[in-house]
Amino acid sequence: MTNTTKYYEEFLHYFDIAKWQHENCNLGTKAYSETPFDDDLVKNVFLYDVIERKYAGFTQLILDMWYPFEYHPYKHKMDDKRKKLVDSFDTSLWYLDEWLYVFFIHRLTGSGINYSLSDSGYHNSPLLHFTNCDTIEEIREAYLNISGPKFTSMGYQIAAFPKPKGLYTRGGDYFIAEILPDLCRKFADFLYKKKKTSFRKMMSWLESYNQERGFRVFRFQYAATLADIADFFPKYVHTDSHFFYGKNAMECLNYMAERPKGQKPLDFYDEITERILADTDMVPYNSEDVACDCIRWIENYINPKADYSHLCLDTIWSSHEIDDHPFGRQKAMLELGLVDTFNGRQHPSDDKIIKEAGLTIQEYKNEVSTKDL
Repeated sequence: MTNTTKYYEEFLHYFDIAKWQHENCNLGTKAYSETPFDDDLVKNVFLYDVIERKYAGFTQLILDMWYPFEYHPYKHKMDDKRKKLVDSFDTSLWYLDEWLYVFFIHRLTGSGINYSLSDSGYHNSPLLHFTNCDTIEEIREAYLNISGPKFTSMGYQIAAFPKPKGLYTRGGDYFIAEILPDLCRKFADFLYKKKKTSFRKMMSWLESYNQERGFRVFRFQYAATLADIADFFPKYVHTDSHFFYGKNAMECLNYMAERPKGQKPLDFYDEITERILADTDMVPYNSEDVACDCIRWIENYINPKADYSHLCLDTIWSSHEIDDHPFGRQKAMLELGLVDTFNGRQHPSDDKIIKEAGLTIQEYKNEVSTKDL
């Protein structure tokens, strides 16, 4: 394989941090401030604590629906409000079809993500209205009867639904109520017959279903749903098969090595993933998610609103040692005077800061290398 870069070493460093946080803080009861790593970001922001998708914020509500309280992985940390929610669900009559319908609805509507502490993973989620449902028809009816918000666009973007038809005013409602039940039943039949298959063969089936009906393929949201199937119905999935790569994961992987001339991007990402798997104990669909979090960690991501509004964005940094990383929120940007303060503004995405300063990526790197920071 092509020689890896300093970013690959930082990825392994991040994995070590996230694994400790995952085992001791996320699933355990240790305070985040007790991490043995000298990293202010992970001590203060509870986003960097997962190495398995199943335990990420965007899957917490599905966990509440899946596990009775006595078997719930978070029962030792659960407050009365969450315990009441867990107890309100009775999914004992659900088959694969119903679970697929719920998985797809959750991912297609934004996974309830808002990156706060209080209700991230639950925000605006239609799933909260399915407590008394036993069939797809009852879930569909409950979905249509929701009078409040059903979607969230924070982080997990909503799918590009087809135009609504008939009495529907929103494409999402039309697709979820009129198309998705048929998709779920036919997809469940496909999984029953296959017995066990790969992520990419499952996606191929979903692509064909959408394309044959003139719909766009919701690859991002469908990939998240396939990960749910791997987490909760692993008997149908080769969980060690290659997964897919979202925008953030591709960005992270692109930094880890230089792609050989002529090599296809997908082959390049698969090759780096194989290297990651050899150096960690992950499977591909989890390593992709860790890569997404890793690039946020490198770019010092903090949602400056609500639960994290008290943090000073000029003093809390991750422990990565890539001084000249040109994107996101970086200490060098402050020290070079490219920004007066990071407080009072949204997290700067991509090259926003250096672009505002009129610098190219290379010019910024040169500035960093020649300054005594």
